[in-house]
Amino acid sequence: MLARIAKNLVGRCSDDTIRRLAATAFTRTERQLAVACADPRAAQEARLQTIMAGSAQSELGKRHARKNLEAFRAEVPLSDWDSTAPFVERMLAGEHNVLVDEHPVYYATTSGTTGRRKLIPVTSGFVAECRTANRVLYRTMLQAMPGLVRGQRLSMRSPGTEVLDGGAEAGSITVALGGGVDDDNLLDAVPTAVFSIKDFPTRYAVAMRFALQARLTVAAAINPSTLQLFAETLATHHEAFARGLDDGDFGVDEERLGTIPDDIRSSLRARLRKVPVVAQRLRMASDGQAPTMAAVFPELAGLVTWKGGASAWWLDRVRTSYGDLPILDYGYAASEGCFGAPLGTNDASSLLLPHGHVVELLPEGETDGTKTVFLDEAEPGQRYEVVVTTSAGLWRYRMYDVVEVVGRHDKAPLAIFRHKAGTMCSITGEKLGEGHVAAALARMGFVGAGICLTPHYPAAGTPGYVAVVEARDVTPTAGAFAAALDAALMAENDEYRAKRDSLRLAPLVVRTVDDDAFVTHRRRRVADGAPDAHVKLPLLSVDGALPRLLGATDIVGSTASDKGQA
Repeated sequence: MLARIAKNLVGRCSDDTIRRLAATAFTRTERQLAVACADPRAAQEARLQTIMAGSAQSELGKRHARKNLEAFRAEVPLSDWDSTAPFVERMLAGEHNVLVDEHPVYYATTSGTTGRRKLIPVTSGFVAECRTANRVLYRTMLQAMPGLVRGQRLSMRSPGTEVLDGGAEAGSITVALGGGVDDDNLLDAVPTAVFSIKDFPTRYAVAMRFALQARLTVAAAINPSTLQLFAETLATHHEAFARGLDDGDFGVDEERLGTIPDDIRSSLRARLRKVPVVAQRLRMASDGQAPTMAAVFPELAGLVTWKGGASAWWLDRVRTSYGDLPILDYGYAASEGCFGAPLGTNDASSLLLPHGHVVELLPEGETDGTKTVFLDEAEPGQRYEVVVTTSAGLWRYRMYDVVEVVGRHDKAPLAIFRHKAGTMCSITGEKLGEGHVAAALARMGFVGAGICLTPHYPAAGTPGYVAVVEARDVTPTAGAFAAALDAALMAENDEYRAKRDSLRLAPLVVRTVDDDAFVTHRRRRVADGAPDAHVKLPLLSVDGALPRLLGATDIVGSTASDKGQA
């Protein structure tokens, strides 16, 4: 009750007053950040010693006790999930003091998009490290879009957890960092029960129905594709939503409602309200065409979503519905930790935080772990693979993420995620990455349901790339579409152009798959247990796995080991 009153009082203030209040509330956060960025090496040394103290009785902690950063880099080998998983499996079986002293009661899961699921131990120290980044994010968010405090948030969450053998729980890292699931969260327009609806389109439809009866001031999603799905749901079902707002009902057809368990449907129906004024606004916004999010939710203050990597063409689509709103990146984070936070909305950069986790940067293409640089040594304009050490028991752990350092905040680096180390393909030296594909699609203005490129090695002839796309999105013909995309890729990647001009790469070709193939695959992933907000469909599939899952079974793909993938 007190929190609601406080939120309402702050919401009555002007934007400038809200910014001043936020600056005051985050004074300590700002002070800690300034100290860390003034001397990143000292902050990282202190963080490493804290991590080691929390793992002093563990197997790895005893092996590497009390090293400083220089010795740590020289003597501790790089690790990855394959080398870490056996230790985690022992912890899950009940062993103590394996990776960390603390026995975790929760494990953060990855979405498992490219391999077996990872289970990252969550300890109190790890949560504290992650919250360092979250506090910087929240401060930036309130400065960039202060109007968000006047209403509620539309998001797609994954609050479900499972109990592992041994009694520990596993689920999304956001559950652990948020201290659990709070169904009465003042920020959320959508009740938690909505996220337990199994049918994918129904879940989005019901979430949108609750958003329509709320005072919506921010939309947030890890992936911008989720924001686009919200917009498409509104555009597709706006007439039914208007009727539901008039009647105080779902505004979802009976077939869809039948996919919701009776108890959940009953509890959600009790929370629905009649809002005829919004129904009228929805009808006026449509005026014979699909309504936009901007027209229906006039108090939206901004969006929060991923802006790096291959997100560029999704963001272009998002803006057509949401309008020209501030868009804030979540910061560089993953299930393995929260490594960076944004300082503004101008770009996708994150400040790599010296007082959070320990972060080393391995020059792109380098494999010798002793060649990493520390945060204060990172050079703007250079790309690096990220190596992290955390209180979760990850020791010099390769994220296989490539970031580009684009500047500094005092002496700490600002970085943008560019691509996964495994999502760059080089058939013959062209070094094609997801970022190139995203930029090419943006250049074309592609707004289809989905697309994925994969290398093609025919039995005879020159290798090249195949673009897998739904049949309805190939306009005016497959040949014309392929030629346009090929030209866009040449414009975005000089090496691709050189290899095409020298006839070392064949012209790009198109393979069509059934309409709705991309959304159907996404539904399958969610049905199999992947958190909805974490499902990421790559624009470039190096091994051809995604195209085959979509139904393009006649493509000969490649792997990094047998086709020289860079």
